Amino acid sequence: MAEMVCLKCGVAAEDAKPIRCSKCGGKEFYESSGSAFSKKPAAVTPTVTASPAQAAPAVTSDMTLFDKYGGVPTIAKLVRAFHKEIMQRHHLAAYFDGIEMSVLAEHTVKYIAYVMGKPAEVYTGRDMYTAHSKYHIHGIHFDEVADVLKDILTSAGVSKPDIAQIMHRIEGIREMIIV
Repeated sequence: MAEMVCLKCGVAAEDAKPIRCSKCGGKEFYESSGSAFSKKPAAVTPTVTASPAQAAPAVTSDMTLFDKYGGVPTIAKLVRAFHKEIMQRHHLAAYFDGIEMSVLAEHTVKYIAYVMGKPAEVYTGRDMYTAHSKYHIHGIHFDEVADVLKDILTSAGVSKPDIAQIMHRIEGIREMIIV
């Protein structure tokens, strides 16, 4: 059974048609059918790791990777791990000097949600070229960031075919990001 989940903080709404989130006051919600990492509904905090025995169910024609892996709550955890790893690499962390990381995390969650099949209207940030052009990002750094994302997805238990699909979409923005 699907439930409405706050797009900002990932908390499941108590009402079927919520107006405001009870935790953060957010007004935007998405419909979630639960997480592939657990049989529990998205209202229960999903885990980011899955044991090999907990294989994710196959995506049906009406289920996106976004839904399969638990929506915003899971993606938010993945993004936190992703940013933590990026910031530990000084040559990559330099690209983020002066950037408000909480704002970046919100944009990253929305973009990864879009990459994982959430409808495009969720991602409302600047276009990728405009957002990245002033940083003069080199191909080697794009590749390293993509590898970090792949490692985070792998350690979270995302299946290899799903990782390949996500990475294919990420590769599709290469020309908009590198110099």
